[in-house]
Amino acid sequence: MMDGTDGRAQIEDGDIVFRVAIENLPAILDGSWATGNLGTRYKITNAELFAADLLRELNHESEDGSTPIHALFDRCIDEAINQGAQGIEEHDDQAA
Repeated sequence: MMDGTDGRAQIEDGDIVFRVAIENLPAILDGSWATGNLGTRYKITNAELFAADLLRELNHESEDGSTPIHALFDRCIDEAINQGAQGIEEHDDQAA
């Protein structure tokens, strides 16, 4: 059974931590299919093997060195700002 921390980011000892129990991957996969994010339904036959492949994809670097995790942060940073996040303001230097 998923606990309250599974699939949620938290702050722990000064780090942002995202934790997913490998044993919960089948339920997460079912949820992905149920919400229409997969066109075909799959089942996990070996969660440890699948987790290793999933981790590789999460950490896969594109040509510019970014990973899907960077893209996730980019989207969430933008949304946090759009929702009025505190503790952030526009930088004086806007030159790229």
